[in-house]
Amino acid sequence: MELKIYTHDKDILFDILSKPSVSRDESVAIPGDAKLTYEGTTIRLADGLPEIINFALTFGSEVAAGVVANWLYDKLNKRTEKIVINRKEVEFDEEKIKRVIEETIRIEK
Repeated sequence: MELKIYTHDKDILFDILSKPSVSRDESVAIPGDAKLTYEGTTIRLADGLPEIINFALTFGSEVAAGVVANWLYDKLNKRTEKIVINRKEVEFDEEKIKRVIEETIRIEK
C-alpha cells in the first residue's frame, strides 16, 4: 500500500522511523503486524510547497487496521498538510484512515 505524507516538518521522518538519520528502504514495525518502509522524499522547489515523504505500508497475515491507523494518527497528528493512501487523499481523522486501510486490504486480498 502506498502512503504519501505532505509536510513542512523537517523532523517527522526521523520521528516516524525513530532514528537520527534515515536511508531509503529503512523500515519500522507498526503494531498490528504491519511495516512502514521509507521510499524517498520528493522535494518541491516552489516556495511554500510541502515535501512529500513516500512510504510503502505492508501487512502480515493478521492485520488490525485500527491499530495501524491509531499509530499513524499519533505519529502524524498536527504535523502534516495531508496524507494520501493509494492515490486517495484521506481526511486526517483516525476513523477515516482506518476505513481506507481496511478497504485497501480487502481489495488487495
